[in-house]
Amino acid sequence: MPEKAATTTGLTYTTRRGDKYFLHTGPKRDGGVQHFVSTKPKGPMAESVPDGFEIYETPNGRVFLRRKKLSPISDAELLCVRRELAGYRGQNSYQSELTGMHIIIHEAEWRENSWEELGRFLPNIDHLAIARSLENFMPVMRFVLQDEVQRLFRPERYCFRGSVDDWIGIGEADMIEPLTRKFIPHLGRESFYELY
Repeated sequence: MPEKAATTTGLTYTTRRGDKYFLHTGPKRDGGVQHFVSTKPKGPMAESVPDGFEIYETPNGRVFLRRKKLSPISDAELLCVRRELAGYRGQNSYQSELTGMHIIIHEAEWRENSWEELGRFLPNIDHLAIARSLENFMPVMRFVLQDEVQRLFRPERYCFRGSVDDWIGIGEADMIEPLTRKFIPHLGRESFYELY
């Protein structure tokens, strides 16, 4: 889990890949003050994130400072997806992301055999940690909040056909828990491509 830490020199953020970012502050051209993140520790550092902002990490480990985005999706609904993903024993790696009205599931293809092969040639390195740090995630499934009162989500998957290359519906709207139980087991399997 990424860590945020205040140091005597300013606030730092460590990504899931182990990269460290520093929160900087500096003057704007119009005379105001700006905040930004950088991998370089040089320059004026900020001790805290400005009000209304957050340090955000994308599934692929890019980090930036952004305005906090409000979402009508509850923490419990997001946690339901994350809990189901954590218990899923598919062959690939998965991450979830909350974006507005969407809970998006990202997938990184995982070829454990190729990394085990590397471990045979370079036995003194943690080849699995290196593999995990180099994973490249792409969005494959999402749950779109369709009814804020009844808490109904529409399940969708990304269609990778050249003629489509877009999100397609894969079922009727329902509450998040039954949807995650029904659709997450298809991730990384041939049956995923039969969902429509």
